[in-house]
Amino acid sequence: MFTLLGSGTLIAYLYSIYTLIINHQGHVNLFFDAAAAITTLVLAGQWIEQRSEDKLARALKDLLSLTPPTARLLSHGSEKIIPWSAIQPGNQLAVLPGETIPTDGKILEGHASVEESILTGEPLPVEKFVGDSVLGGTLVSGGRLLILAEIAGNDSLVARLARLVDEAKENPPPFQRFADKVAGIFTPLVLLLAAATAVGWILAGETTATAINRAVAVLIAACPCALGLAAPVATACGLSRAARLGVLIRDPTSLEKLSKVKLLVVDKTGTLTEGNPAITQITTAEGISQTSALILAASLASSSLHPFSRAILRAAQARSLSFPKITDLQEIPGQGLTGQTLDGKRVALGNSEFLEKHLVAPEKTLRISPSEGVWSEEGPAKSSVSLALNGQLVAVFFMADPIRSTTPAAIHSLKNLGIDIELLTGDQPEPAQAVAAQLGITRVQAGVKPDGKAARVSSLIGTVPGLVAMAGDGTNDALALASADLGISLGSGTDAAKEAAAVVVLKGDIAGIARAFLMGRATVRVIRQNLFLAFAYNTLALPAAAG
Repeated sequence: MFTLLGSGTLIAYLYSIYTLIINHQGHVNLFFDAAAAITTLVLAGQWIEQRSEDKLARALKDLLSLTPPTARLLSHGSEKIIPWSAIQPGNQLAVLPGETIPTDGKILEGHASVEESILTGEPLPVEKFVGDSVLGGTLVSGGRLLILAEIAGNDSLVARLARLVDEAKENPPPFQRFADKVAGIFTPLVLLLAAATAVGWILAGETTATAINRAVAVLIAACPCALGLAAPVATACGLSRAARLGVLIRDPTSLEKLSKVKLLVVDKTGTLTEGNPAITQITTAEGISQTSALILAASLASSSLHPFSRAILRAAQARSLSFPKITDLQEIPGQGLTGQTLDGKRVALGNSEFLEKHLVAPEKTLRISPSEGVWSEEGPAKSSVSLALNGQLVAVFFMADPIRSTTPAAIHSLKNLGIDIELLTGDQPEPAQAVAAQLGITRVQAGVKPDGKAARVSSLIGTVPGLVAMAGDGTNDALALASADLGISLGSGTDAAKEAAAVVVLKGDIAGIARAFLMGRATVRVIRQNLFLAFAYNTLALPAAAG
């Protein structure tokens, strides 16, 4: 761009001096005003471009401003102030009302309202209790909290997202790489065209002033900057706008991928539903009470991040139950946990298929009817988690996880975009089918293990006239996210899911995913429009300038 503009401006300026001082021949053809006007317009264009790029810089600054400079560290009964960058996993941090949570962690003590709108877009404060996870950068609006830091301050969600925004500026999308190649060829061609124009007019018998005027017009009219800026300005605006809407895009190439997705594979728990299941029924075998079953289950669940484990733990905490320490603890993501009590009893907690492997004499069915309280082949259309003690099935916990209020509208929006939806979950078929029926989803795969999810997603690639995206929030979704053409993680999900995804939706529901698709399509539409206008302008302007 500057080669052509600089050449045109310099030629106009030098020829004006030559004509004025040396060879005016009774009349003067001056182009000082043209040189000044061109310079002014170029500077104005640079100012507009800089404003567009500043939008992304402001989004980055806004993210970084969420982190407090210091944190209150509790150590050996005393409190001291440490730099935010010095926070390490395992630190116990105190957060007072009105202060910002310094890093991601889990509540050890206290109850408070936490404002998460800056990260998730949720306008109302969220009530947080012992055991709940909290995000660095969110504001405690009531109550004092004692938090166990799970990651270092520099690795918190806010810090990672800020790095993503910064890295995104350095990775041009395919549209931009194409435009840059065209602009690289365009500049020498225009220089040749300008020279040919000047020679042509002189050979046609016109004056040198006329020839130079036409050549300068070609140089000035040519606009490789329109080609070079068509993609990056739109991309920068799209990334910053997406960040303000709670959608963080790791790689700008994902903007183009978002516009090409035709099939979205989604997990159920936490994506379509609230992600906070609650126990609705505990049915136990003869000889064990509900309280005893809950204590055993909570002793295993306390070490797991699975939503069902969190539900069991919340139920035990609500009853102020204390549970024994478990040794030899093992977890298979998406299936269940096993361990051993201090008195040597083997305990297993998980789904039906997992529990069958840990029973001495597997029952015909692992469901218990909550209405009758007896073993039966048919169970309700609810999710269930079973508990085994020393190889004997002793209890079943039935869970209910309501559909998010924003999910139906988001599903409708996705379908209007021409995106088909498949529900892919490790949950039992009955609750999966029930949720799908309520939302009008016809493609359902239930009872799928983590490796099975990845295999299913891989098998779908190439079967639709577009790309396949996977959206999930759990550790058991990480393989599937990495297998998809485009992985979308929810901000409320696990670190494994976020690392495997190219797009992070901070407000963890499918409504945010719908926003991501809308933003991707809008950005690509603007880029295509810009490129079309740039090509059209140069196609029309250059012949006109050459005369």
